[in-house]
Amino acid sequence: MEIDMTTGKPVKAILRFFLPLFAGNIMQNLYNVFDTAVVGHILGKNALAAVGNSYVPALIINSIILGISSGILILLAQVYGAGEIEKAQNCMGSIQMLVFLIGGGLACIFFLAARGIFTAMDVPAESIGYATEYLRITALGIPFLSAYNFYSAVIKAGGDSKMPVKYMSVSCFMNIVLDYVFVAALRLGIRGAAFATVLSQIVAAGLVVFYLDRKDKGALLFRPNFKYVRPIFRLGITGVVQNGASAVSMFFIQGAVNRFGVNEISAYTSAYKIESVLTIPAVNLGTALSVFIAQNTGAENYERVRRGLRDSFKISAAITAAAVIILWTVSPWLMYLLVGSEKEIIRIGVQYLHIISLTFPLCVSLYLLTNFLRGAGEIGYPLFNTLLELSFRTAFAFVSVQYIGFCGIMFCRPLSFVISTVSLSCRYFTKKWQK
Repeated sequence: MEIDMTTGKPVKAILRFFLPLFAGNIMQNLYNVFDTAVVGHILGKNALAAVGNSYVPALIINSIILGISSGILILLAQVYGAGEIEKAQNCMGSIQMLVFLIGGGLACIFFLAARGIFTAMDVPAESIGYATEYLRITALGIPFLSAYNFYSAVIKAGGDSKMPVKYMSVSCFMNIVLDYVFVAALRLGIRGAAFATVLSQIVAAGLVVFYLDRKDKGALLFRPNFKYVRPIFRLGITGVVQNGASAVSMFFIQGAVNRFGVNEISAYTSAYKIESVLTIPAVNLGTALSVFIAQNTGAENYERVRRGLRDSFKISAAITAAAVIILWTVSPWLMYLLVGSEKEIIRIGVQYLHIISLTFPLCVSLYLLTNFLRGAGEIGYPLFNTLLELSFRTAFAFVSVQYIGFCGIMFCRPLSFVISTVSLSCRYFTKKWQK
């Protein structure tokens, strides 16, 4: 393993894994922000609304891919922690099978269903054509996105979070350059932004495959099999359902947002991207914690497991403070970068960001506790908690908009963080995760 998390100070082991992961994901999400800014400034708010609505099906796609990736990551981390290297090598055949089945299957589904998805979401007529074209082109990159994430999970499970991050950074830089060339210089419109995304995904997948082949010549030569597909799904199902339910919830909430008009759509989707960037440290810290917990659970070192969670909360305090300061000081400027001089869109977006900041500490706690339980091998409770959180969020949004309008959309996420964090905290203190 590149990083053995079963020895040494927990905080150092977690930070060594977290920091490279954080750097790469910042780059990846800054690309998303840049993509939004290019579309918003050059193509206008109708195209921006289309890209914003495309985020919902993209979230569904990513929920499946990232959920399965987390299953691969946790399974292999537990195997490495137990010292069963041969078993880890034999998992590669199942992983290769998943690359082809999941990647190819999702690409076909979303290419064919693009128009129907946006019709069901009540996307405004002036944006639905843009959204359909954008999704169909980006669907072509799903197999490469699957390959990158699944093979990156193999690398990360061994404790090496640096190489996947480096390759993703190269891919994101390429995406930013191509965005500008295709959209701003060549004037290819929304198609240019979509093609830039696909080409960058091809590069990321190619680099990860090249690294695995160079590191272990036999790693990609195992015959495809279904032997470890079930264990991978068992460990990844929480992530799939958690992210998938979030995507379904977002689908319905975005549909509610679309009824208000283009200004609200653009404000909500732009502000949500800013929020997503600020939650990257929490997401990556949760990932690092899950690997730490998985390795030490495999080694049956439960006192070290608890220390790892405590140290992660100490790290999260700095993350929370920085995010809240940013949300209350520079959010108008951040919104301007994305949407230009659209004053009403900026006003709505800033209002949303101020509201979300009130429960940001709970958002960070939510990521840590969920990944703690998953790393310890729990499946049922994190799954239940996710459904509880998202059911409340969706129901609150639909009911509250009838009485307080768009503010109901703004409050549904913060309040769901309260419900979820209380639930997860209760589960942790029962200590049932040790069984």
